[in-house]
Amino acid sequence: MTQNKKTPMLLSWHQEFEQDKEIIDEQHRAILASINSIYYLSIKGEESNLIKHLMMLYSQLQLHFKTELLILRQHEAPQVAAYEQHAEALLNSLLDICDVKNLDHQTQTLFEQFKSWWQEHLELHQHITPYLFKWDGEFCRVVA
Repeated sequence: MTQNKKTPMLLSWHQEFEQDKEIIDEQHRAILASINSIYYLSIKGEESNLIKHLMMLYSQLQLHFKTELLILRQHEAPQVAAYEQHAEALLNSLLDICDVKNLDHQTQTLFEQFKSWWQEHLELHQHITPYLFKWDGEFCRVVA
């Protein structure tokens, strides 16, 4: 069976992804929801809305990376440099995709990147999760 462009590639939240830190789990869930929304919009052919959602995802990822980097830096975790490179590479590739005039041809690449990023991010969390339990304060929350 071949996989075509219209095959759902949705990312699902599973209990095993939980970090038991509300802010991190909240951000992870929002990122997966945005990725799924972008995929849905691409299937519907709504490119004008797609760019807005891609930029919203970019902002969510940026906030998430800053949150985790602040926590890692606060504890001088050895993973800071690798995490920063990982985050910067994903954000740059997302901006590159947003610059493409016809996103329709980039959809498959985009979702393969998201799936790959999510797997890598979960693997990275195996190393950084102990630091997530040590941070002080609510500096990562947005106050309404």
